[in-house]
Amino acid sequence: MRNNKNILIGVAALVIVLIVGGVYLVTRKSAIAPVTQTQEQTIATLKPEDIGLMLFMSADGKKVILEIDKTDDIASIDYELSYTSTGEIPRGAIGHVDVVAGKKITKEITLGTCSDVCHYDEGVSNIKIVVKVTKIDGNVFQVEESL
Repeated sequence: MRNNKNILIGVAALVIVLIVGGVYLVTRKSAIAPVTQTQEQTIATLKPEDIGLMLFMSADGKKVILEIDKTDDIASIDYELSYTSTGEIPRGAIGHVDVVAGKKITKEITLGTCSDVCHYDEGVSNIKIVVKVTKIDGNVFQVEESL
C-alpha cells in the first residue's frame, strides 16, 4: 500500500513538472516572436536625387562634403561613411544631424582623426555613405551614395 502511495505521488509530481514546463515554453516562445519580426523589418530606400544628396571630396582631399538640399519633410538624418585607407585598412565615420525643414544641410566629414591635432588618412578610396532619413511623419528611409 505504501508503495502505491509513493508511485502515485511521483506520477503527480511528474505531471505538475510537465505542465509547468509546457506553460513556460509556450509563454517564452510568444515573447521571443515579436523581437524576431522587428529584426527582419526592411527599410525603404530613396534615390540620392530624391533628397538632393550630393557627396564630393574637399579641395585638399582631407574631407568628404555631404550636402542635402531637399529637406522640406525631413526631421533628421544619421549617416555612416565608410572608406579604405593605405594598406586597405577599413575606416569610417558616423554622425547625426537635426534638420531645419527647408534649410540645406552641409556637413564636412574628416577622413582621419582629430583631437588637438588632426591626423588625416592617406590613400583614401572606396568612399561610400549610407544616410538614414527620418521624415517629419516618422517614416524612415535609407539612401546610399558612393564617391
